[in-house]
Amino acid sequence: MFKFTTRTLRLALKRNYTTSASGNLPVTNALKGWREKLKDAGVEDTDFNLKCIVSHVLKKKFNTVPDDFAQLEFNSSQLSDFERFLEARCARMPLQHIIGEWDFMDITLKTAPTVFIPRPETEEFVRLVIENYKNDKQVNMLEVGCGSGAMSLSILHRLPFVDAIAIERSKAATALAWENAKLLGLQERFKVYNHTMEEDKYMPDELKDKKYDLIISNPPYVKTEEFQFLHPEVVVYENLNALDGGSDGLRVARLVFELACRYLRSGGKLWLELGNEHPPLVKTIMNLKYQGRLKFVDSYYDQYKRERFVQIEKV
Repeated sequence: MFKFTTRTLRLALKRNYTTSASGNLPVTNALKGWREKLKDAGVEDTDFNLKCIVSHVLKKKFNTVPDDFAQLEFNSSQLSDFERFLEARCARMPLQHIIGEWDFMDITLKTAPTVFIPRPETEEFVRLVIENYKNDKQVNMLEVGCGSGAMSLSILHRLPFVDAIAIERSKAATALAWENAKLLGLQERFKVYNHTMEEDKYMPDELKDKKYDLIISNPPYVKTEEFQFLHPEVVVYENLNALDGGSDGLRVARLVFELACRYLRSGGKLWLELGNEHPPLVKTIMNLKYQGRLKFVDSYYDQYKRERFVQIEKV
């Protein structure tokens, strides 16, 4: 039978829950009032948020949960978790942090509040890279600022001939990326170093003599002045160091350009995900400052028709 704890009993009385014949609580009953609460809190796509949390509480894959939640029930412990997670979402805690993991491309990654959550557009960026390298024989890749490891690990998962090195300035993110690599069985082809990239110290000492066929990066590109316009999920819960690109959004990207000059093989490529105003500026920078060293190859648009991704070649 459905046995209420003190807290869940209080919730049940408050919401006038009705249990099923099995003594459990139908999920459709538990949902009452939450769509309105989420909307009032400013959370968009409430149905998606509810389905994600229901799936997580029931330990079911998202695509196996019916949209109408028919025949699904919570026991006492699950109801308590469901209410707690939704209260956190109404406080604008990111869904990924509530759940503790997130699907990216074909892989599932552990997440953590101290590590930036990869966005859907980054999946588009990774698909572009994969498409351009799918017919290669062997690729040595470097990722600058790997966060949870999403980009490198999804490329390694899809392309078995790629080996990847990553550098990451956050100790927490470095540990999380390595944990994700082990969980995915990719630790033999992936190494991550805790290193803060600085002028004239672009790479850790043990990597200073290596060269790469491919460098990828999604560096911080939000202008400092634009932080006031970010959503509460980002401002309150994200690591803002992973977003701050300085006055023009290219402070870290400029360091990546210098790194690419030193560590890309001739003919090697640098791929960057940037803000939508940056590709034309990057092209100008390549023509004015890096002529004879780096060449702007092309820019690409995301699903929202924003020019976001760039490809640069080492001359």
